[in-house]
Amino acid sequence: MNQTENNVYDKLLYYLSHEGELRWEKFKDAINRLTDYQPRYRPSTYLRSIARLGHLDYDPLNLSVVSITPAAIVETSVPGQYVLVGSRTPGFIREINKCVCNTGGKLHKTFERYAPTTIILSDLTEDSFTEIESLGIHISWAFSAKLSKLLPKLKHTDFPRQTEISLPATVKKFSFKTSKYELDNQGKLSTGLYEIPQYGPSVYILKVGSDQRRVPRGWGEWLMFSTVGRTAGFIFYVERSQTWCVKSPLPVPLIIDRCATLCSGVPPKLKNGFYHYPNVSIGVAHKLTETLHQKWEII
Repeated sequence: MNQTENNVYDKLLYYLSHEGELRWEKFKDAINRLTDYQPRYRPSTYLRSIARLGHLDYDPLNLSVVSITPAAIVETSVPGQYVLVGSRTPGFIREINKCVCNTGGKLHKTFERYAPTTIILSDLTEDSFTEIESLGIHISWAFSAKLSKLLPKLKHTDFPRQTEISLPATVKKFSFKTSKYELDNQGKLSTGLYEIPQYGPSVYILKVGSDQRRVPRGWGEWLMFSTVGRTAGFIFYVERSQTWCVKSPLPVPLIIDRCATLCSGVPPKLKNGFYHYPNVSIGVAHKLTETLHQKWEII
């Protein structure tokens, strides 16, 4: 494990907890400083890695501000297991540890390579919950199961129409063959999903016939597949281990990513070209897949 890299995610989370919120440019500056101005990944990678775990929020359609979420204890799908999400500092973690251990519960840490340290609580007693709530910490029961029932099954027309857009000399168009954005020099947009560079985060435009919409990247790619009838081969489910698997490098929309991740409280692992989300019940996995307009294979 690269402990230095792990510290970057933890320190970034501690810094954001202190600040409350950061403008996007300041968030990127923080990454540069914490990585000695040689970041290994794009800022959006750090952002998604922390946000999927429920530690921070942002608007995927208009990424201008990154905000810390309030501290909360989330019940996972693993019986008797909870994770600490949201705002935290080393001193706050020590306070939680003391509170839990003094009331018969347990707290342990799992060090992650590409995410902040996972703080897992187990064997919590009624006294534990009472003490936790007395610290002003919300307890979220059956988080992923409840969220999965509220997930929107969006269409491209649910996003804002983009009637005018200033095109740079070159734009990138999503390739069905490679699942990457490749240079497109046609000078105008045809049906497809485009990445248009801006001074800030890139803008993504989904064009279907004459209809043109600005979409978050995570939704845009799945909607593009749905539009052309490609609804199979990207997701499968391992019933025995309750693992929901999504083809890489396709990004999952934040709300779905978080719902799947907080079933276990740990980030997905990349194996054999698929992101593996553990401890996702078949009912939740079905809702996640359906929300992405996809069919799945159960193995």
